[in-house]
Amino acid sequence: MNSRHVVATALLVAATVASATSVWERSPWDKSPATQETAQPATAQANSAKADPNTFIDSRDHQPYKTITVGGMTWLAENLNYENSESTCYNKRPHCKKDGRLYTWHFAQRACPPGTRLPTIRDWERALGSSQFEETLTMTGFRAFNGDYYDYANTGVYWTAEEKDDYADYAYYFKWKKFGGWQEEAFYKDQAGAVRCIVEDSKTSGSHTWGDQ
Repeated sequence: MNSRHVVATALLVAATVASATSVWERSPWDKSPATQETAQPATAQANSAKADPNTFIDSRDHQPYKTITVGGMTWLAENLNYENSESTCYNKRPHCKKDGRLYTWHFAQRACPPGTRLPTIRDWERALGSSQFEETLTMTGFRAFNGDYYDYANTGVYWTAEEKDDYADYAYYFKWKKFGGWQEEAFYKDQAGAVRCIVEDSKTSGSHTWGDQ
Protein backbone atom coordinates (compact mmCIF):
# COMPACT_ATOMS: atom_id res chain seq x y z
CA MET A 1 0.00 0.00 0.00
CA ASN A 2 1.53 3.31 -1.07
CA SER A 3 1.57 6.47 1.04
CA ARG A 4 -1.37 8.00 -0.88
CA HIS A 5 -3.61 5.07 0.03
CA VAL A 6 -2.50 5.23 3.68
CA VAL A 7 -3.42 8.92 3.97
CA ALA A 8 -6.82 8.38 2.32
CA THR A 9 -7.62 5.47 4.61
CA ALA A 10 -6.63 7.46 7.71
CA LEU A 11 -8.82 10.37 6.70
CA LEU A 12 -11.79 8.05 6.10
CA VAL A 13 -11.40 6.44 9.54
CA ALA A 14 -11.13 9.83 11.26
CA ALA A 15 -14.26 11.10 9.53
CA THR A 16 -16.20 7.97 10.51
CA VAL A 17 -15.17 8.25 14.18
CA ALA A 18 -16.05 11.96 14.31
CA SER A 19 -19.45 11.29 12.78
CA ALA A 20 -20.23 8.51 15.25
CA THR A 21 -19.16 10.64 18.18
CA SER A 22 -21.26 13.60 17.09
CA VAL A 23 -24.40 11.48 16.75
CA TRP A 24 -24.17 8.77 19.39
CA GLU A 25 -21.77 10.05 22.03
CA ARG A 26 -22.92 13.66 22.44
CA SER A 27 -23.19 14.54 26.11
CA PRO A 28 -26.68 15.57 27.30
CA TRP A 29 -24.97 18.65 28.78
CA ASP A 30 -23.41 19.61 25.44
CA LYS A 31 -24.61 23.09 24.43
CA SER A 32 -24.18 22.38 20.73
CA PRO A 33 -26.18 24.22 18.06
CA ALA A 34 -28.46 21.20 17.65
CA THR A 35 -29.39 21.22 21.35
CA GLN A 36 -29.91 24.98 21.41
CA GLU A 37 -32.07 24.80 18.30
CA THR A 38 -34.36 22.30 20.01
CA ALA A 39 -34.71 24.56 23.05
CA GLN A 40 -35.55 27.67 21.07
CA PRO A 41 -39.31 27.02 20.63
CA ALA A 42 -39.80 26.65 24.40
CA THR A 43 -37.86 29.83 25.06
CA ALA A 44 -39.83 31.71 22.44
CA GLN A 45 -43.09 30.50 23.94
CA ALA A 46 -42.07 31.61 27.43
CA ASN A 47 -41.17 35.06 26.16
CA SER A 48 -44.16 35.52 23.86
CA ALA A 49 -46.37 36.94 26.62
CA LYS A 50 -43.78 39.59 27.48
CA ALA A 51 -43.54 40.54 23.81
CA ASP A 52 -47.30 41.04 23.47
CA PRO A 53 -48.19 44.69 24.18
CA ASN A 54 -51.74 43.67 25.13
CA THR A 55 -50.73 41.28 27.89
CA PHE A 56 -50.60 41.75 31.66
CA ILE A 57 -48.44 39.36 33.68
CA ASP A 58 -49.40 38.60 37.28
CA SER A 59 -46.14 38.91 39.25
CA ARG A 60 -47.37 36.41 41.87
CA ASP A 61 -47.67 33.33 39.67
CA HIS A 62 -46.54 34.73 36.29
CA GLN A 63 -49.81 33.94 34.57
CA PRO A 64 -50.40 36.14 31.50
CA TYR A 65 -53.75 37.79 30.84
CA LYS A 66 -54.93 39.48 27.68
CA THR A 67 -56.09 43.07 28.18
CA ILE A 68 -58.69 45.31 26.59
CA THR A 69 -59.14 49.08 26.83
CA VAL A 70 -62.68 50.42 27.14
CA GLY A 71 -63.55 54.03 27.90
CA GLY A 72 -59.95 54.86 28.75
CA MET A 73 -59.71 52.01 31.29
CA THR A 74 -57.58 48.93 30.72
CA TRP A 75 -59.22 45.71 31.92
CA LEU A 76 -57.94 42.17 32.09
CA ALA A 77 -59.82 40.49 29.25
CA GLU A 78 -59.88 37.15 31.06
CA ASN A 79 -61.27 35.99 34.38
CA LEU A 80 -58.74 35.95 37.19
CA ASN A 81 -57.19 32.53 37.81
CA TYR A 82 -55.03 33.21 40.87
CA GLU A 83 -55.14 30.13 43.08
CA ASN A 84 -55.67 30.50 46.81
CA SER A 85 -57.25 28.38 49.52
CA GLU A 86 -60.25 30.72 49.41
CA SER A 87 -60.82 30.31 45.66
CA THR A 88 -62.57 27.54 43.77
CA CYS A 89 -63.56 26.47 40.26
CA TYR A 90 -66.83 25.26 38.84
CA ASN A 91 -66.65 21.46 38.72
CA LYS A 92 -63.22 21.74 40.34
CA ARG A 93 -59.95 22.07 38.42
CA PRO A 94 -60.98 21.23 34.80
CA HIS A 95 -62.61 24.65 34.45
CA CYS A 96 -59.91 26.74 36.14
CA LYS A 97 -57.75 27.39 33.09
CA LYS A 98 -60.70 27.90 30.76
CA ASP A 99 -62.97 30.03 32.96
CA GLY A 100 -60.80 31.32 35.80
CA ARG A 101 -61.55 30.83 39.47
CA LEU A 102 -64.47 31.88 41.67
CA TYR A 103 -63.95 34.00 44.79
CA THR A 104 -66.00 35.12 47.75
CA TRP A 105 -66.50 38.88 47.93
CA HIS A 106 -64.10 39.27 50.86
CA PHE A 107 -61.27 37.54 49.03
CA ALA A 108 -62.13 39.27 45.76
CA GLN A 109 -61.18 42.54 47.49
CA ARG A 110 -57.54 41.46 47.56
CA ALA A 111 -57.42 38.92 44.74
CA CYS A 112 -56.42 41.24 41.89
CA PRO A 113 -52.70 41.31 41.03
CA PRO A 114 -50.47 44.15 42.28
CA GLY A 115 -51.06 47.14 40.04
CA THR A 116 -54.71 46.30 39.43
CA ARG A 117 -57.95 46.65 41.38
CA LEU A 118 -61.47 45.28 41.59
CA PRO A 119 -63.92 47.35 39.48
CA THR A 120 -66.58 49.59 41.02
CA ILE A 121 -70.20 49.69 39.92
CA ARG A 122 -69.39 52.78 37.87
CA ASP A 123 -66.50 50.98 36.15
CA TRP A 124 -68.83 48.19 35.07
CA GLU A 125 -71.47 50.62 33.87
CA ARG A 126 -68.90 52.37 31.69
CA ALA A 127 -67.61 49.13 30.15
CA LEU A 128 -70.90 47.35 29.56
CA GLY A 129 -72.39 48.26 26.24
CA SER A 130 -69.10 47.73 24.46
CA SER A 131 -69.65 44.64 22.33
CA GLN A 132 -65.91 44.03 22.19
CA PHE A 133 -65.72 44.00 25.99
CA GLU A 134 -68.84 41.89 26.47
CA GLU A 135 -67.47 39.25 24.10
CA THR A 136 -64.66 38.60 26.59
CA LEU A 137 -67.05 37.79 29.44
CA THR A 138 -68.01 34.21 30.18
CA MET A 139 -70.95 32.47 31.81
CA THR A 140 -69.10 30.67 34.54
CA GLY A 141 -72.01 30.26 36.93
CA PHE A 142 -71.45 30.80 40.64
CA ARG A 143 -71.07 28.95 43.92
CA ALA A 144 -73.82 29.66 46.42
CA PHE A 145 -73.12 30.14 50.12
CA ASN A 146 -74.24 26.53 50.70
CA GLY A 147 -71.32 25.27 48.60
CA ASP A 148 -73.33 24.17 45.56
CA TYR A 149 -72.62 25.39 42.02
CA TYR A 150 -75.31 26.83 39.78
CA ASP A 151 -76.02 28.14 36.29
CA TYR A 152 -72.81 27.26 34.48
CA ALA A 153 -73.10 28.31 30.80
CA ASN A 154 -76.25 30.28 31.61
CA THR A 155 -75.08 33.01 33.98
CA GLY A 156 -71.93 35.00 34.62
CA VAL A 157 -71.48 36.62 38.04
CA TYR A 158 -68.82 39.31 38.44
CA TRP A 159 -68.03 41.03 41.73
CA THR A 160 -67.77 44.78 42.23
CA ALA A 161 -65.75 46.47 44.97
CA GLU A 162 -68.88 47.80 46.67
CA GLU A 163 -71.05 46.42 49.44
CA LYS A 164 -74.69 47.17 50.09
CA ASP A 165 -75.07 49.92 52.71
CA ASP A 166 -78.20 48.64 54.40
CA TYR A 167 -77.20 44.95 54.38
CA ALA A 168 -73.73 44.29 55.79
CA ASP A 169 -73.73 40.70 54.49
CA TYR A 170 -74.51 41.77 50.92
CA ALA A 171 -72.27 43.09 48.14
CA TYR A 172 -72.99 44.21 44.59
CA TYR A 173 -72.20 42.22 41.50
CA PHE A 174 -73.13 42.29 37.83
CA LYS A 175 -74.87 39.25 36.44
CA TRP A 176 -75.09 38.36 32.78
CA LYS A 177 -77.92 35.99 31.94
CA LYS A 178 -78.07 34.06 28.70
CA PHE A 179 -81.63 35.25 28.24
CA GLY A 180 -82.04 38.63 29.86
CA GLY A 181 -78.80 40.59 29.55
CA TRP A 182 -77.00 42.38 32.37
CA GLN A 183 -78.42 42.99 35.82
CA GLU A 184 -76.91 44.79 38.79
CA GLU A 185 -77.76 42.88 41.95
CA ALA A 186 -76.65 42.39 45.54
CA PHE A 187 -76.33 39.10 47.34
CA TYR A 188 -74.46 37.31 50.11
CA LYS A 189 -70.73 37.96 50.24
CA ASP A 190 -70.18 34.27 50.97
CA GLN A 191 -71.19 33.21 47.50
CA ALA A 192 -68.35 32.88 44.98
CA GLY A 193 -68.25 34.75 41.69
CA ALA A 194 -65.77 35.57 38.96
CA VAL A 195 -63.32 38.47 39.13
CA ARG A 196 -62.14 40.91 36.49
CA CYS A 197 -59.47 43.47 37.34
CA ILE A 198 -58.67 46.97 36.10
CA VAL A 199 -55.10 48.12 35.57
CA GLU A 200 -54.66 51.09 37.90
CA ASP A 201 -52.35 53.04 35.58
CA SER A 202 -53.51 52.46 32.02
CA LYS A 203 -50.64 54.54 30.64
CA THR A 204 -48.16 51.92 31.83
CA SER A 205 -50.28 48.84 31.19
CA GLY A 206 -49.43 46.18 28.64
CA SER A 207 -46.88 43.45 29.20
CA HIS A 208 -45.52 44.98 32.38
CA THR A 209 -44.95 42.65 35.33
CA TRP A 210 -46.30 44.48 38.35
CA GLY A 211 -45.02 44.09 41.87
CA ASP A 212 -41.37 43.52 40.95
CA GLN A 213 -40.26 47.15 41.11
